Amino acid sequence: MKKNKVQNLNITNPLFLVLLGLNVSISSKIFSQEKVESSVPTKNSTIQFQANTNPNDTSQPVLTLEASMNMAEVYSFTAKMAQQEFYATEAKEDAVFRGMLPTVSISGNYMQNSSDVNPLVGNSAAMAYGFPDTTSSTGTLSVTQPIIGLLPMFYSLQQASALTRAALQSRIQSRIDARFYGAQAFINLQKADQLLKAAKSAMEVSEKQLNDGNAQFNAGRLTNADLLKFKLDFENSKTSVLQAQTTYKVALITLAEAIGIKNSSAISVTSSEKSVWEMKSQKLPSLENILYPGLARRNDLLAAKENVEAAKQGKNYSYTTYLPSLNFVANYTRNFMAKDATISGQTYSASSIQDQFSYGIQLSWVLLDWGVRQAQISGAVAAEQKAKYNLENLNLNARIDITNSYLQLQNAIQVLDSAKVSVQYAQDVYSQMKARFDNGQVTATDLITAANDQTNARANLANARGSLDLAWITFQKSTGSKLTSLN
Repeated sequence: MKKNKVQNLNITNPLFLVLLGLNVSISSKIFSQEKVESSVPTKNSTIQFQANTNPNDTSQPVLTLEASMNMAEVYSFTAKMAQQEFYATEAKEDAVFRGMLPTVSISGNYMQNSSDVNPLVGNSAAMAYGFPDTTSSTGTLSVTQPIIGLLPMFYSLQQASALTRAALQSRIQSRIDARFYGAQAFINLQKADQLLKAAKSAMEVSEKQLNDGNAQFNAGRLTNADLLKFKLDFENSKTSVLQAQTTYKVALITLAEAIGIKNSSAISVTSSEKSVWEMKSQKLPSLENILYPGLARRNDLLAAKENVEAAKQGKNYSYTTYLPSLNFVANYTRNFMAKDATISGQTYSASSIQDQFSYGIQLSWVLLDWGVRQAQISGAVAAEQKAKYNLENLNLNARIDITNSYLQLQNAIQVLDSAKVSVQYAQDVYSQMKARFDNGQVTATDLITAANDQTNARANLANARGSLDLAWITFQKSTGSKLTSLN
């Protein structure tokens, strides 16, 4: 099985240490509701995305957030394993149900009986007293139907049904996790793309400042110290671009692994100046309106409830082991070597005496097992209590998860609003500083600081947009909703 990898990026350049903030640490897990396979691409219909070398060329397909989630769901090995686990538990449930039906079996034999050991074997007179012929051949058809045994079988069926329902919820959760993995990788790549553009823009500004500084130095209006500051700033900006390019490449490879694309260079993502949340102009509902519906939808809680039910039925099954085994049995036997027989002067043809039919009740009851059944019951009771504790713990954690993701989304919305204002302020400050520097009113350090502040503000805005979309997707996941960008 191909494991999802965790990538941690360390940005060391002082200019981008705070800016890049791009965490491409992706958790390897996994969505969808029932029958979702029909609405997403299959493995055999792999979607290819060509890199757009010409920004004006819109004929080449571009990967979207929704497509990333769909492809990650289809490609996820964890989701595939959860699917097979569901099939396995479903088959076990079917087997338990069919075990409640009558069992029909057939047996037969052909025997050579030795007259050397018993001289009456094969004796025509002795055969009337039950001694066999030299050869014997019989066939038996048996039908067995549990009677009292139906009760433990019923509890076993209820347990198997609950486990199947739990596996179904786990399967759905694995797909949710897969879609989240794809969304996280896509958003991180978009963020890396915006940060790379911001770094290149900052380098262009730094280069222009250096060129202007050279011109002023040659004209005698700038000191050598100030010129060196411009040169240092330009070198730092080139380093930031290299680091941003590395961040982009790692995010690109991570996304390719998440969606099952071998050639990462064939991926081209949508580039937008707005986050998905911004484009939808959504409003955040109140936490009170979200909490309880979210708890009711969460698949991990639904699976835990089914596991509690399965443990309860397993306990009931253990109690029924004290009951006797009572079965209805019917046997139909034919002796293929039967011969005509004369008893008390009356002759019976072979065809009339070759068959035997018997039916009745079979009883078996274990009276003493030295505490084996009691130990099994104690284990089943403990398993039920453990399942209840697990459900209670998951409920508590789910409440915390929903509340935390809600507050994170709320905070991300506020941070984005602040980041937009900061960009405008930073641009205005740089414009004013540039004009004052040209008039000799401020130093090169002041101008470089203003340029860096502008770069920081743009990078923070890119981070804020990516963090907002990721917080939105995380919020959807915490409430058990289908992860989609279409709603």
